[in-house]
Amino acid sequence: MARTSRIPRRPGRDRRREPVPGPVEGSVIRPAVQDDVATIIALRALMFEAMGVSSDEVLETTWQQDASRWIQLHLSDPRLRIMVAEANGTVVSCAMGQVVDLMPSPSGSHDGGRISNVATFPRHRRLGFTRTTVEALLDWFREETEVGVVSINATQEGRAMYEKFGFADVTFPEMRLHLDRPADGED
Repeated sequence: MARTSRIPRRPGRDRRREPVPGPVEGSVIRPAVQDDVATIIALRALMFEAMGVSSDEVLETTWQQDASRWIQLHLSDPRLRIMVAEANGTVVSCAMGQVVDLMPSPSGSHDGGRISNVATFPRHRRLGFTRTTVEALLDWFREETEVGVVSINATQEGRAMYEKFGFADVTFPEMRLHLDRPADGED
C-alpha cells in the first residue's frame, strides 16, 4: 500500500503568512512571497560564494534564471518553506526547508527535512537574522510536518550556530558524484 505524505496544519489558523518579530527593531521573519524571488536568488549567489564556487559560475545567469523559475513554481508547495528576514522593509536573509519523502527505515520516520539556501547579506550578519530564519524553519518542521530528522550542509563559518540548534556530525557523511552529461545539442 502506498503511503502518502501529509503536511498537517494546526486547526483554525494558517501560519504560512504570519510575520513574527525579528531579532532587531524594525525586522520581521516571514514566509517568502513571489516578490522576494530576486532577492532570494541574490542571497543564493552569496551562499555559493561562501561555499567556494568560482565567481564565473556564480555570476552565470542561466542557473539564476532556472532557480528563479523553480522558486516561482514551488513557493506554494506545502512541502517547501522559504523563510526570509526583513529589516525595515528589505529582505536581508533567507533559509529554505524542504520535506523529503524517504523510504521507511528502522528509525520509523518516513519524512526527512532538508535546510538549504541559508544566507544573509554581509552588512546584516551577526545580528541574529540567520539564526531566526533557521529557527522558524525548525518550528515549521516540528509543528506543521511529520519530519523526524532534518539535515543541513554547513560551511565552517555556520557550523557553530547549527550545533547550538542540536545538529551533529553523522557517522556516514554525505558523498557526491557529479555525473558527466553531454552539453545541449551534443550526442
